[in-house]
Amino acid sequence: MRTSLRDNINYCKFLTMKVIHIITGTNIGGAEIMLQRFLAAQGPNVANHSVVALMRDGAIAEQIRSLGVSLTSLELSRGRITLHSIRRLRSIIKEQAPDIVHGWMYHGCMAAWVARFGSGRTGSGLVWAIHHSLQNIRNEKRSTQFLVRALAMLSGKADLITYCSEISRSQHQKVGFSADRTILIPNAIDTSVFRPDQDARGRLEALCGINDNRVLIGNFARSHPMKDHVSMVRATAVLLKRGYDVHSVIIGDGTTSSPAISEARTLGIADRVSAFEARSDVAKLVPGLDIFFLSSAWGEAFPLSVGEAMAAEVPCVVTDVGDCAYLVGNSGIVVSCGAPELQANSIADLLDAGPAQRAELGRKARERITKEFSSTSYINLHEVAYNQVISERAIETKKGPLSA
Repeated sequence: MRTSLRDNINYCKFLTMKVIHIITGTNIGGAEIMLQRFLAAQGPNVANHSVVALMRDGAIAEQIRSLGVSLTSLELSRGRITLHSIRRLRSIIKEQAPDIVHGWMYHGCMAAWVARFGSGRTGSGLVWAIHHSLQNIRNEKRSTQFLVRALAMLSGKADLITYCSEISRSQHQKVGFSADRTILIPNAIDTSVFRPDQDARGRLEALCGINDNRVLIGNFARSHPMKDHVSMVRATAVLLKRGYDVHSVIIGDGTTSSPAISEARTLGIADRVSAFEARSDVAKLVPGLDIFFLSSAWGEAFPLSVGEAMAAEVPCVVTDVGDCAYLVGNSGIVVSCGAPELQANSIADLLDAGPAQRAELGRKARERITKEFSSTSYINLHEVAYNQVISERAIETKKGPLSA
């Protein structure tokens, strides 16, 4: 498709505009990973981007710095935004004079608004990135509920709100978020990194200390009540009771001493559940799974772990949270949350279908990721978002004083 002169001008603006990204933290999580991937895709233009993390350095921090990006960690405690940190953030914004202030996650969005407002850079565009779903706001901590409602009241002040899932957008608007100036930017998967790998099975079996061709069911996520790994363990117990030779693998922060492992011991299946802390070689392990099982009870918007498994040609069973049903399409199975018996039934259906049918579903899954959720689309949609904000700000400047 040919590009117009105007398109080329807009693209040049995208390449040269300065952007400060303000994110809650740099631990391993969907939003954090997507920020790192977004920056990595900028190539030499990454010099126009900088990052401020409210919390102490996490595992993603060094990956971001290795790209040549300036990353400042304010080293705040979880859930706290201090007056001193706001002053420091305002100073950074004033000094760097960005075209766009881009807040990521709830605390990052709030900090972006407060800091930009007091920095004198009200001409800078304000973008919020929401990476959480609100199936039921009462599932969230009270402090998070308060923050979400405060953001809803301020949401009209943002020039643009991006959502990584359509359901998340709908849920946030129901609690008061502005419906004006929003855009859907689904998470993207790097299919050159997450891909089929015939050696992955051996790596995964060696990691778990097994070599008896058990069916491997995986879930790669941190330990958190919303991930509901306990239901995964209970579903595993149901499958074992029915005679399926299965072994579950959970990888993520806090999983080795989690309620899920305690539940496995209680059910007498500790030898059939392996848990490991977060690892940097997940892409080398995911293709070794027979089935990926997302057991989450709430909070998911567009889970990267499911998309990564799909890119690796692993068929998925997912609970009906966020945009999971849309993500897997006809390449996986969607099941109710918090229902181990029903979840076991869905996994059993895939096992009974046999290896050939599972392989076919896996091929459909990778094809869907490649076609619908590429890194190129992710970058292009941000180009559209940033240019929209800059254009609208320019129009407002001609009209009169800008809204903070």
